[in-house]
Amino acid sequence: MISFSRFFSFGFALMLVVLVASWFIYTPDRLLEEYKLETPLKQLKKEKLEKVLAGYIGRSFWQLDIEQIHADLVHLDWVYQAEVSRKWPSSLTVKVVEQIPAVRWGEDALLNQNGDIFYPHNIHEFKHYVQLKAENYEAKDMLKKLSIFQTKFSKLDWVIKRMTKQVDKGWLVEFVSNQQVIIGRAWPSQIDRFIFAFPKVKKEIRKNAQTYDLRYSNGFVVKEKLKN
Repeated sequence: MISFSRFFSFGFALMLVVLVASWFIYTPDRLLEEYKLETPLKQLKKEKLEKVLAGYIGRSFWQLDIEQIHADLVHLDWVYQAEVSRKWPSSLTVKVVEQIPAVRWGEDALLNQNGDIFYPHNIHEFKHYVQLKAENYEAKDMLKKLSIFQTKFSKLDWVIKRMTKQVDKGWLVEFVSNQQVIIGRAWPSQIDRFIFAFPKVKKEIRKNAQTYDLRYSNGFVVKEKLKN
């Protein structure tokens, strides 16, 4: 009987300690005091990040809406992914993966390496990037085509600077050399045929050429530069 009483007393004391510790840890009046960014920033302005997170300082630590904080962060123009977690006793840990621009998209947007469109406040420093133009739903396909086309035209040492999807589902491809190529939907055979035949084109024709239209079943048409 005595052993049982001691065991009961010990168990009650242990439970009391656990309850007190739990209350101390999970007390609802514990407030968020700080946050820590664990990843470096390159494009995203730290002030923008701080503006979002500062709004949560002083709120209940355990009642913080982590999903809302995450949503606020990924809406910032250079944030691709974000990770937010509580760190006891009163701070947040934040990790941010920034967008990596691959090309320009239209006049005021960029594409990341996955073909996702994003709209930074200022894209001036990316004006020298290759520019793609098409409907938004075609972004991923355009990025893939750019890679394929550039690989093929590299055989001629031509570098693409702009690529536009045409109404007929073909492409207008412009190069750094200011030459242009119009490609139709049967693009693999058209490009391969052109690359094979181009070295045989007379130098005088090449010199005056502006646009090469490849949309023909048995060859291509050369359009000369407009004379002033």
